[in-house]
Amino acid sequence: MRRSSAVAGVVALFLVGVVVGALGDHLATWHRPRGGPGGPGVHAGHGSPGGRLSAELHRRLDLSDDQQRQVDAILGDTHRETVALWQEVRPRVVAVIERGQNRIAQILTPRQRQEFEVIRRERADHLRRLLGAGMH
Repeated sequence: MRRSSAVAGVVALFLVGVVVGALGDHLATWHRPRGGPGGPGVHAGHGSPGGRLSAELHRRLDLSDDQQRQVDAILGDTHRETVALWQEVRPRVVAVIERGQNRIAQILTPRQRQEFEVIRRERADHLRRLLGAGMH
């Protein structure tokens, strides 16, 4: 029973990483304001600083230039707000993940704990990239 609980904990921890990663990817690629090398008159592609959402809305909704400027302003505001919110929440997310990892480590045998530490180190770089600075 203890082993299945440990495995469930590790799986839950990895799922948290996946969810946080998906959130980070969503924020980074969909809510970036337009601008940068092409200027404001060029509609951004999905890999450019303008982000995919702005370009998709322009293409699919046939936005006028005025609507496009307003949408870009809204997306810029949304991006700034989500970045500020993430900066507030990120330390709490990191703390929850670390507490979960520590709880898992406490229920493992010494041999399991050694392997778990290997897993933690393997996952640490991935989590650092997803969450930004703050994971150790």
